[in-house]
Order: sequence, then structure tokens, then C-alpha cells
Amino acid sequence: MSAIAMRRGPRLAALSGMGGRLVLYRDCIRIVRHGPWFTAVNLLHHVEREIETTILLDRLVAVHLVRSLLLVQFLRFTYAGAPVPTGHYLRDAFAENAFLFSLVDNRPLLAMKARIVDAARARGAQM
Repeated sequence: MSAIAMRRGPRLAALSGMGGRLVLYRDCIRIVRHGPWFTAVNLLHHVEREIETTILLDRLVAVHLVRSLLLVQFLRFTYAGAPVPTGHYLRDAFAENAFLFSLVDNRPLLAMKARIVDAARARGAQM
């Protein structure tokens, strides 16, 4: 096991959705973007973004649920150096600090948001 994996410890929670996979560890969250939805939107709208993002929990300032009447909701993580919202829905939804979940039922996304906020506060984040 690598030194980074030992520091992170076991994963506390994971969520797979249309935007990829969101994994919560004791000290960070990882967003891994993959799948046909991400690839199609990436190719059609030229919103090339990071394939994988790691965000340290103690650097988080806020976790926002961005709602849209017609489009999918997503989580946006705010931390020093995070991309600022552009106002363009697709660019913001596919930014390095965002995670898309589902078109239908976002209750698991809300539960994951609560777990991330709790874990970040436990690490001393100023939320």
C-alpha cells in the first residue's frame, strides 16, 4: 500500500453517477470523471476538464447543491483556488470542482453532501 493510500485510510463513502464517481476518504474527496455521459458532453460542447480531482477536506469552505429546473443537479465544492462559477451551466457542471449525479433521484447526492460536510468539519474545515 502506498504512503498516500495509508494516509487516506479506507474510503468512508462512495457515490457513482452520470458524472463519474465521488469517493470520500478521511482527509479528502476524489472526483473521478468517466462514462459515456461525460465523454459525450465533453466532445460535443468542448468542456474539457480534469479527469480526476482530489480536494483536501480541511481546505473546503463550502459544498453547494446547484439546482436547475430542467437540467441535472450537481455538487460544487468551494476551496481556495477553485474555479469560480461562470454562469454557463455545462462549463460549471463539468468544472474540476463539480460532481454530477442523476437526472432522476438526487437523495443519495444530498446524503453524500451531508457526509462530506461532517467529515470536513471533523478535519477542521472552516465551513
